[in-house]
Amino acid sequence: MSVTRGIGVMSESEVKEMLNTNKVGILCLEDGAKPYGVPLEHYFNGKSLYFAASLRHGERKLNCIKNNGNACYMIYDSRREQPELLKTDIRCRSIMIEGRIILAAVREVEDKESGKVPLQILKLEIEKMENWKCPRKKCHWHDQWFVRHPELVEGL
Repeated sequence: MSVTRGIGVMSESEVKEMLNTNKVGILCLEDGAKPYGVPLEHYFNGKSLYFAASLRHGERKLNCIKNNGNACYMIYDSRREQPELLKTDIRCRSIMIEGRIILAAVREVEDKESGKVPLQILKLEIEKMENWKCPRKKCHWHDQWFVRHPELVEGL
């Protein structure tokens, strides 16, 4: 089996920097036989990821976790969405984290609109972390693949 170019090329310090600067990713869970993904902010303490989930609006997410604690969390940088990355020489890159997600705590916060709001603090115990960084010297970041290659979508 060959490894895709770009897999695992970020340094440990680059991975930690990305986890600490990119505060939102997609938490992927299993809802029975269906996949379920939800954007969430994360906190990284160097060992685990933490998320806050509202008890009022997070019923599906919390039910998924109760039924199957396996989770995947993805964060990424894209030149298409953040053209300013070109100035820093950051290419498109991503981190995918797999592990078990558990309830770590229940906390209450004061919200201006709703008053006191209970939050479940979820902990993703990291079992596997992979990263990818675009290995290309030149990038066609300004054109989507289907714009560059319309023949790929003809007749679909």
